[in-house]
Amino acid sequence: MSKRLLRWLTVFIPVGFVFALMFLEKNLWHDRYIWLNYLVILIFLLIGTLLFSNWVFQLIDQRESEIHRRASQLEALNLASLALITELDLGLVLQKVVDLSRELVSSRYGALGVLSQEGARFEQFVTSGITEEERKLIGRPPEGLGIFKLLIERGESMIVDNVPNYHAHAGFPENHPVMRSLLGVPIKTKGKVIGDLYLVEKIDPYNQDSSEVIPFNEEDKHILEMFATQAAIAIENARLYRQVQQLAILEERQRFGMDLHDGVIQSIYAVGLMLEDIQRRIDSEPDGAKDGIFIAIRSLNTAISDIRNYILDLRPQHFQGRDIVQGMEELSRALRANTFMTVSMDVKNIDSSDLTPEQTVEILHIAQEALSNVQKHAKASEVNIVLNIEGRDLQLEIMDNGVSIVPKDLQRSRGNGLRNMQDRAASLNGDIRVIPQPEGGTVVRLVVPMP
Repeated sequence: MSKRLLRWLTVFIPVGFVFALMFLEKNLWHDRYIWLNYLVILIFLLIGTLLFSNWVFQLIDQRESEIHRRASQLEALNLASLALITELDLGLVLQKVVDLSRELVSSRYGALGVLSQEGARFEQFVTSGITEEERKLIGRPPEGLGIFKLLIERGESMIVDNVPNYHAHAGFPENHPVMRSLLGVPIKTKGKVIGDLYLVEKIDPYNQDSSEVIPFNEEDKHILEMFATQAAIAIENARLYRQVQQLAILEERQRFGMDLHDGVIQSIYAVGLMLEDIQRRIDSEPDGAKDGIFIAIRSLNTAISDIRNYILDLRPQHFQGRDIVQGMEELSRALRANTFMTVSMDVKNIDSSDLTPEQTVEILHIAQEALSNVQKHAKASEVNIVLNIEGRDLQLEIMDNGVSIVPKDLQRSRGNGLRNMQDRAASLNGDIRVIPQPEGGTVVRLVVPMP
């Protein structure tokens, strides 16, 4: 009953009592019994007031009970929504959605069907209320037929009071529990249905073991629709989190490949060149060949250490703990020892503390790749390295006097080396250019803004 009607009744009913008593007094009673008349009036007024008060307070109690029940449901809905927000694993989110929905609407069984991209069938089907053994006995999950198909096609909530007698019912598989009353609600995000939530067999809160069929009502549908909105947000967040994780894995794989190519593989390639040189000199210069073998073994041990660190998800140790100048000097010595080239290095205005360790490692990997390309392709006899700070930019130039790289080969290069150098430069917000020289040789110029 509305508050407006209740308000008017509190006016008209007492007034009606008074008019009724006035009518009795005027037409039926005599003045000699005036005290008895007033006593009867008082008794009638008291009885009427008690009856009216009891009726009014019954309505108030019912309204308070309804408000309390709705408040409890909203509190449960809020707690269920908060429970979903704290979880980011998609599989756990889906299971929580169906478990919490059963608690909200007090149903014996629940299920969540996640739709495929085309939205015509179930990609996942998560259940609640049956054990793992019971699920195995039932067999494969439903594909989205019968009532499921109807809800998918409509995209709207629906209540079925008697599932076996419903016209769209497609039957139950063997070992399936009895299911009669059903409430189905779609889960939508950005206007698209991504799944359907099903609750079956509403439970009597006063007799949970009762087998009586209790139909779902509009209030159950309303509370489940609100929860489905929160569930859609949680599912979407979990999917985005999974995509971010997958992207992070891809980026880490790319970094792993870059570091392997620029670090470990280059080191092993250098050892191979050393061993080829030792093979040629082993008869003519046995003492020098022994020293070369010792150096090769040490380089291989370093490469093995780097691979082990990669397996443990650590950065390679090749450049760890070195500043930019120390790292460039080490690369120069290695190139000089492995190739007998004339390698000169000019360092100007460099304060290694201006660079972060991450920047230092990236720059040294770029320099290592550039020097490795000189060693493999340039057929050079001389390499000049210039490391300089100009303004707020670090500039690194590596110049050789060998065979110039052909511009068309530079454009169609498919190797990882140049691409890795460009990716590393971009990660530093820097710029790298490979410039062929008309008189012969190539210049690799790297410019990195200082922090």
